[in-house]
Amino acid sequence: MQKILGIIEVVGLALVVVAAALWAFPMENLRSLSLWGMSLGTVALVVGRFMQTPFYLKYPVTDPRELTLRRLYHQRVFGIVALILATVMMWLPVGFYAGMYLGKTSWLIPFVFFVVVEVYTVFRISAVEKG
Repeated sequence: MQKILGIIEVVGLALVVVAAALWAFPMENLRSLSLWGMSLGTVALVVGRFMQTPFYLKYPVTDPRELTLRRLYHQRVFGIVALILATVMMWLPVGFYAGMYLGKTSWLIPFVFFVVVEVYTVFRISAVEKG
């Protein structure tokens, strides 16, 4: 089951990356396709990531790496929240919301935050688990 959830997570992440790349093309049909791709990729990534065995069941509390891994996995949750926000912002039409103007590219701000957090935590988690 864990392997299947890992595959779902990777497929979701690939869909998110492809959808973000498709959005850069100026054709309207590709942009609408990227909206659906981003939405499906976000759902797959969330399901694949949150249904896996939690890190605190993998490591005992006395393990010195546990506190660092807890922090890194919590940072990943903030990244997922930013990705969900970016996906919602992609669907919103251009205009004012809560006193802020959201243009066509406003979704890129939380998306870049997600990418930075994701890249940082992937490398840090693998380094902590190895050593």
